[in-house]
This record gives sequence, structure tokens and C-alpha cells, in this order.
Amino acid sequence: MSKSPAMDALHVLPAIAKGSFRAFFVFDVADTIDLARLRSVRGEGVTRAPLQLRREASSEFIQYPVPPLIVRLTDLEEPSATVRAKIFDFGVVAIRISVPFAGSWNEFGVLSRRLRRDPLLEAQARAALADVLAEIKPALDEPHTPLLEDYFVLEVESFTTPISATNLADSCREALAGLLLFEERPIVAAEVSEALRVSFSYFDDDFIAVQWDAAFIYERSEGAEAVMDILEFANSQLVEFRTYDARLDEELDAIYRLEPGKPISRFRGRQSNQSAAQLRYLLVDVHELTDRTANALKIIGDAYYARLYRGAAGRLGLADWQRQIDAKLRSVAEMYRVFQDQAQHARSEVLEIVVIALIAFEAVLGLLALRH
Repeated sequence: MSKSPAMDALHVLPAIAKGSFRAFFVFDVADTIDLARLRSVRGEGVTRAPLQLRREASSEFIQYPVPPLIVRLTDLEEPSATVRAKIFDFGVVAIRISVPFAGSWNEFGVLSRRLRRDPLLEAQARAALADVLAEIKPALDEPHTPLLEDYFVLEVESFTTPISATNLADSCREALAGLLLFEERPIVAAEVSEALRVSFSYFDDDFIAVQWDAAFIYERSEGAEAVMDILEFANSQLVEFRTYDARLDEELDAIYRLEPGKPISRFRGRQSNQSAAQLRYLLVDVHELTDRTANALKIIGDAYYARLYRGAAGRLGLADWQRQIDAKLRSVAEMYRVFQDQAQHARSEVLEIVVIALIAFEAVLGLLALRH
């Protein structure tokens, strides 16, 4: 039985009529950013950026309590790209570099692999960040050295020949996985299945596959923007968790150098008091920051976008990072109790010495009085 032309067409990789390679560079730069103080950045007016979700696939419970701000930055010449910054109130600035594309599937793969490995993109993102930070510096609360998390989106708005999500996911399965993993050589079936394991479709003309460092989006422009907003937010949470983790590591390293389990000298009471105060501040600060980050996007229920967010969060390992931070917070809390006990012990020793000294002083005074 011969194959029909329609069946043969399914095995031909479709050409891309309109698409983009998008690189997200998400920087944690401060504890918080006062968005109310920002009116313009690099001469461009800033605009609020609430989640713009498709009504039929969204939920009223998916929203930003404090919408981030967006500003368009200077376009790039090499590669030819548009650049925009998104500023979140919880201390994150995300730089997005978008390179438009139209052409064959294989050409899109070549472009994506080249840009994915091009250090120039990160350098350009850091330069854009430096310009933004120089202007918004007064709005930063406790700025610190930026910590970076990058993510890449391979977006297709339309193919030259329309194709359904089902046909795309079935007939282009190996090619999709190769594109998503930035691989040129054929991939074994198990890796193809893993690459496409977290995938979503709502209509039959949209398809999304999410990996830990990249995503493929076949979607109309308005739907694609909503998906990218969610992926960008998930990465902002990841970079925040990495910041908290590094901060806790530094504090734990400092604590271990103090060797709190050793017997305390009577003259170390002040040091123990200071250490306990520092740890108390750290505990409160990290709990406040994690709560604020976790509540930055309200997601309740099982709507399409909520499932997509949970899928992205799973790929990024956000729950693992949260558990790791919780474990370190428990360690810090235990150290805090140790230092409190040490400080109390030191105060008790000092009081004992003072009492003994007073008794001895009174005894000496009594002996002197008897002699006279």
C-alpha cells in the first residue's frame, strides 16, 4: 500500500514562516526594588507588565500581586536583536534578547546552537544590566553582586505549511528533541522521550515542551508571551533560591569556623551575643525573602497555565532548592540556639565572677575594719 502525499508530508520537517530565538538572562541584584520610584529607564518610559493570559486557558488566581515593570532597551546589531528588561520588585532584573528567524527547520537548529553557545550574548546582557542598574540604583534595597540564571526559548509562531500539535509532536518528535537539547547528532529514543516528557497543548495548533534550560513554544504571539512570562518568572525564583542558598552557605561556613561546640571562654560572651544577633537577622531576612518570592505569583487550582508553571518548576528543581534551603535554615536555627546558650552561659560566668569579687571585696573591707 503506497503512502498518501499527506502522510509523506508529515515526515518532512516544516519550514518556519515566523519564529524567534529568545535568550533570557535573569539576574538577582538586590533584596528588593522599589518599583514606585521608577518612571523611566535609559530614556524609555516603563510600563506595568501584568500576566496577559488567554481567557479560555487561564484562572483569575494566576496573577502578580505587584506587576513587574518592562522597559525596551537599545536594539543589538550583531546579532540583529531586540532587547528588553523586566524589573521585579523582589530584586530581580531579567534581560531578554530576541533574534527573529524565518527559514528551514535545520537552519533554525544551526542558529539556536550557535547563539546558545555564544558568550557574546551574555556579555551584551550584562552590559544592558549595568546600564539599567546605574539608573535604578536609588530604588535598590541592599544591592549585591548579580547572580545569573539563563534560559532559552525556541519560539515558532507559524510554519509555512500549517501543522497540528499532534502531528508536530509525533512526526517531528526526534527533530523537536534535538532542537530542544541543542544537539546536531541523532538522539536515542529514551532521551527523546525525556526531552519531551514535560509538554503541553491546549488547542490543536499549539505545543510547548519544557526542559531545564530551554523550551520550545509553537503558539500564537499572545499565547507565547504568556508562556514566556511564566517561564521567566520560574527562572526568577530559581535565581532567588540560588541567592539564598549562597548566602546561607557563607553564614554556615563562618559559623563552622567559630566552632560553636567548643567550651566557651568567659571573655567570649560579647562575640556569642553578636553571632546570635546576626543569625537571628539572617533567619528573619531569608524567611521574609522566600515568602515574598513564593507569593510573587499567585497560582491556585488546576488551570492550564498553573499546570504549565508546575511543570516548569519541576524541570528547574524549585522544590529541591526549597528543601535544601529549609534544611540549611534549620541548621542556622540550631546554631542560633547554640550561640544563645553560649551567650547565656557567658553571662552566668560573668555574674558568678562579679558575685565572688563583691564577696571578696566585702571580706577584705571587713578584715581592714577589724585591724583598725
